[in-house]
Amino acid sequence: MIDVNKKQLIFSLLIAIFGCSGEQKNQITNSNEISDLTRWSEVWSDEFDTPELDLSSWNKLEWRPGWVNNELQAYTDRDTNIFIENGHLILQALIEPGYLDTDYTGAEYNADYTSGRINTDNKISRTYGRFDVRAKLPKGNGSWPAIWMLGESISEIGWPACGEIDIMEHVGYDNGMVHGSIHTDAYNHMNNTQKSGSRFVDSATDSFHVYSLEWTPNYLRYLIDNSPYFFVYNDSDGDVSKWPFDQQHYLILNLAVGGDWGGVQGIDPSAFPMRMLIDYVKIYKQKEGSTDVQVTFQVDMKNENVSNTGVWLSGGNISSGQPGGLQMQQQQNSDIWQTTLTLPPNSDFTFKYRNGYQPNSWSGGWETPDADCSTGQFNDRYLTVGLNDTSLTAVCFSECVLCD
Repeated sequence: MIDVNKKQLIFSLLIAIFGCSGEQKNQITNSNEISDLTRWSEVWSDEFDTPELDLSSWNKLEWRPGWVNNELQAYTDRDTNIFIENGHLILQALIEPGYLDTDYTGAEYNADYTSGRINTDNKISRTYGRFDVRAKLPKGNGSWPAIWMLGESISEIGWPACGEIDIMEHVGYDNGMVHGSIHTDAYNHMNNTQKSGSRFVDSATDSFHVYSLEWTPNYLRYLIDNSPYFFVYNDSDGDVSKWPFDQQHYLILNLAVGGDWGGVQGIDPSAFPMRMLIDYVKIYKQKEGSTDVQVTFQVDMKNENVSNTGVWLSGGNISSGQPGGLQMQQQQNSDIWQTTLTLPPNSDFTFKYRNGYQPNSWSGGWETPDADCSTGQFNDRYLTVGLNDTSLTAVCFSECVLCD
């Protein structure tokens, strides 16, 4: 039920408006918002406190170089590449010129680098939940560690139809910049349509940080040390090419060397051995009775010539680093456009209203309100979501108040 009583509308809408047309392709955010862990109940964990990796939960992969992304390492199951030390899982990349071995198909190969990759395929898979991985990342050009998930359906329908959720990626030549992404049929890097966000973590390669994903039927929320930095809303309307995230996915931890992204600025031989340390992996489910919040966004287009492609909720941290945004609907016999989103409680969002759908451009259509109701670098509207469903005041497009 939508609660529109008393002053909650005004309290919930801490307005500011995005009034710039500058490029914002990827979200690079630093928020003081903290996720509420009391919403989640732990269902599985591995704290790597045994002498060897638990093979009832994990698979060690054996791949030759170049299997994906033109990466240069071979993945082996040896205890020089994958091992437990002092309560930490270690994925270690080594320089080993002329290394000879066979991959999981039995094919022989030569490699100059070796490393480790593990996953929970066919052992531990989940649909929805919270996923925490506490890790310290390797230093050095050529390193490319990742914490991510793939749909179990990959063997039947392939990639990217199965869905990919990148909880954390980091490339050594851009030390400290941590990335989160999704890849689907509609949104993937091959078409330059992937949805991605980033945050700079100064000590990512010097100390441990917790990289997290909160995954519900309505959204994916990415966090570092429990602070959200990237958000993807499910606006697919059942289109699996946009949202294949209603199916089982498994976890992957790996340390790649070189490749299409990791090797852009070469490989530093002095950085070896490269080590990715994982302190723990934890999976949670949402607690019974813990619910998200429905928020209705509204804007009055009374004074505007509305585009034939409609009005969109876009910009800020609500649009997944893409200019298109979330579609709004015109109310019958009204100039008011609205959309209702299901959002996490006690969360912060920035956004703006945009006249027209322009999925490939950051220019044009943005509202440009008075500076009295703007915040941040891009003059965004600002919303603090509480605990109760709410409907925001239908302010005038490009204004902080109701239309005259």
